Amino acid sequence: MKICNRNMALLLLLLQMISVSCSEEAPDFIHSEEFLHRYATFSKYTDPGGFGYLYKDLPESVEDICSLIKSQLIHPFDIEKFGDKIPVNRMNEDESLQTVEEMLNALLNRNNSGLNVSRKPEERLVVACVHHSMLLASILRYKGIPVRLRAGNAKYIGGDKRIRVTHVICEVWDKNRNKWYLVDPDRNRIDFSRNEFEFAGETWQKLRDGDINKRYYISRYKTVDQATAHLVWLDLSYILRAEEPYWKDPEIVTGIENSLNDLTNSEIRLLDNIAALLNSPDSNLSDLERLKADNKSLNFE
Repeated sequence: MKICNRNMALLLLLLQMISVSCSEEAPDFIHSEEFLHRYATFSKYTDPGGFGYLYKDLPESVEDICSLIKSQLIHPFDIEKFGDKIPVNRMNEDESLQTVEEMLNALLNRNNSGLNVSRKPEERLVVACVHHSMLLASILRYKGIPVRLRAGNAKYIGGDKRIRVTHVICEVWDKNRNKWYLVDPDRNRIDFSRNEFEFAGETWQKLRDGDINKRYYISRYKTVDQATAHLVWLDLSYILRAEEPYWKDPEIVTGIENSLNDLTNSEIRLLDNIAALLNSPDSNLSDLERLKADNKSLNFE
């Protein structure tokens, strides 16, 4: 009997491993050329403007492009690695550089050699994960490759595997595998497992189910509830290619002082709906567009 139970346990484990493997490799929702073209064109935030010529001689591989990006940008968390080489007034340039065009202009003002150069620390921009992903999206869209930003919580930042850090990465379309794969140009991670990133909709569902240890979630917000609502709204913005600035929040997020109890029942149901749809965004795009258009609390005045 014990042998049978052990064999059954091994069989269940094997089936689980096969299931995970298949889910990693299975093609995504079947996309039309029109659908993919949506993510292969610039938004107002990723448009390089008059600096598109800087992209002409850049590498082809995503790995090389991410390495190049890290030689142009520094995350504020990494400043200490560069000692006193970063001017005090550049400790965080996110809000002063809202678009890729502004980023490229600032880079040229500090060193006009272009992007194919490993810049001195003082010649780089000090910007967070969003700007790293915006620059990657801009370069890939220039090459005609569909890409979109995604918001959630990274499980791989810091030494403690329990830690979840608010983060923005990219999903890049692989036409050969007919699926999206994950790229984090800030942490220089390419084609990593989805198990390593908790998407906004997943975090929201955990929060609603009470299945979340808030002490391990790190963000700039004072509560995990507000941070999670922010991520759901931000991920919605990214899926719809609006790519609105992460440091601004609409009414449905600013209305949370401490917990979700600060929202009305209808607002919570709205976020429930969005979060659920974001778990399969490709097949729910029209519904997400409708919700964004029909609800003022999701939009800025």
